Amino acid sequence: MYSTFWGNTIWFVLLFVTSIITIVFLLYKTNNRKFALAFLFSIIGFSFILEAFLVLGFHAYTYYPKIVPDAFLDAVFGNYFSQISVSSTALMLAICNLSYIWYGIFGLIYFLIDLLFARLGIYQHFWYKSYYTFFGFILFSWLTKKWYEAAKNSTNRFINYTSLYFSVASISTFTIFLGQRLLGIQLLKGHLFADTAKDNTSTDFVYQFIVLNFLIILYKSKLHRGVKIFAFSGLFIAQYFAYSAGFIDITKGLFFTVTSLDLIGCYCLIAVFNYLLSR
Repeated sequence: MYSTFWGNTIWFVLLFVTSIITIVFLLYKTNNRKFALAFLFSIIGFSFILEAFLVLGFHAYTYYPKIVPDAFLDAVFGNYFSQISVSSTALMLAICNLSYIWYGIFGLIYFLIDLLFARLGIYQHFWYKSYYTFFGFILFSWLTKKWYEAAKNSTNRFINYTSLYFSVASISTFTIFLGQRLLGIQLLKGHLFADTAKDNTSTDFVYQFIVLNFLIILYKSKLHRGVKIFAFSGLFIAQYFAYSAGFIDITKGLFFTVTSLDLIGCYCLIAVFNYLLSR
């Protein structure tokens, strides 16, 4: 445990520390901290989707932070550290309105980090090349800037909805779904992959897409409160059917507790982040 921490984990911890410093700096530079913080989670949520395609769909690379014994779940933690770092840096560039030369400078920094992590053996390429990181970071940062500029002043429903969805998706992943997975009280089974952790992660994306979109639409609708409660009850019933069919594995006796955390917890996060993202 000692050797893996100093050989593997410490590098991801250092990456996370630099991310915290970046986040503190960008919050200092902005004049709307609540929006910037909520929008950061939007960017992180979007980056998770992009990396899920690379790791799950195209088997591009993997991480070895050596935090948990399960190899795929361990790679997911590596993904979290990586994408929080990239997302916070990209948003800092947007908030500080830095010239595009800085995009290239930070792209070069992440290219060198990519090379270092690969050389240390804590990050492995399969078909992915390090120089992809350089160009990928520049493109991602450019997209972040355009999205940020549009979202902070926009009345466009699609922009606002997308920002809210990705922010809630990322924060619910960090808190509700990852917490339940680590505690072993809920496991999603879409039977998309043979590996349990990989199947849980991929199914979680599908589950979140369905549930979060339903809850966001419900939250933003002008339906009578009684109708909303009825629709919410329908989600509990739907989750019970999924549980009975074996698509959701919940520790015996905890169905109502876990489902309440899933649905009520996400609904509350939607309310909070909708407020934070409001102009």
